[in-house]
Amino acid sequence: MKRPHRTVHARLWLVLAWALPVVFLGVMALKQTAPNNRPAVLLEAPSDTGGQQ
Repeated sequence: MKRPHRTVHARLWLVLAWALPVVFLGVMALKQTAPNNRPAVLLEAPSDTGGQQ
């Protein structure tokens, strides 16, 4: 009983170790957008005092 269970368990982990990174990279590649399609992000609000504190 132990030997077949260990074999199946080892094969399952090998398949998961191969499939999960492939799926993850595939999803990341499909979700990518071109830089010109992204909205602009304002990093810092412009100051009203012209740089003086």
